[in-house]
Amino acid sequence: MKLLVALCLMAAGVSAQYGESGIVFPDGRLKQFTREEADNVAEIGESGVVFKDGSHKQFDMEFATLHNNLPAPARPEPVAFGPYSYTGIVMPHGNNRQFTHDEHTNIVLVGPSGVVTADGRNLQLDQEGLPLPLRRKRSVALEGPSGAQFSDGQLVHLPVGVKIVLVGPSGATLSNGNHVQFREKRSPSGAVVGPSGMITPSGQVIQFAPGVSVPVHGPSGAVFSTGKNIQYDRKKRAAPSKAVVGESGIITPGGRLIQLPHDVHVILAGPSAALLSDGSFCSV
Repeated sequence: MKLLVALCLMAAGVSAQYGESGIVFPDGRLKQFTREEADNVAEIGESGVVFKDGSHKQFDMEFATLHNNLPAPARPEPVAFGPYSYTGIVMPHGNNRQFTHDEHTNIVLVGPSGVVTADGRNLQLDQEGLPLPLRRKRSVALEGPSGAQFSDGQLVHLPVGVKIVLVGPSGATLSNGNHVQFREKRSPSGAVVGPSGMITPSGQVIQFAPGVSVPVHGPSGAVFSTGKNIQYDRKKRAAPSKAVVGESGIITPGGRLIQLPHDVHVILAGPSAALLSDGSFCSV
């Protein structure tokens, strides 16, 4: 009877608490904050902590349940839709992978097309039910304990304990809540090419037909998937001499007006002269 009472008291005494001066972990460990750590705490909520330096800490499901003295949430029925389950992965080559206890408890839900995890790093499954490789392998060129280099050449310093938790097509999210915006790679031609159309360097908008794309575009033109070619209008790219080039004439930097003949336009303008479409040159 005494043993039963002792076990009941131990079960009831399991708790976790995040306070202003320290942390009580579910396994009974205690952590005392330093003066600087205690002064950095701005607000303690039901699901996390906001610090004065702008960072924040998100409680996991177990810690939040014990911190708020709530009953443990019911886990979903462990139904597997394929080789990826709550306890491991059945690989096609026969070398099955068994999850550790931490990996098992980190899985919130397994569906037919993906896995939801407690730490927010969700997994996408392929048609065979196997996890797809993370996109970070294509976006993160190099990651170390104190910094990372992204594929766009950006160097980012990582504070102690901070890691990259999620990488998308336009940026990355760090474990401290900060974000890194990727730099857009500019086309060498100056054209903006999208999935449904493009804008040429001169500002012309071209709408693509359904299924049409631009497999190749260079400094002077673009090739469509239909085989059609387009030549960029270069007359607005000219005038490093600050000359004003129009449809019917040129105003030189000195204010001189040059009238162009009918159907003649400027092909290329330089700092001292312009090449016309009839083959002649004009001094600017």
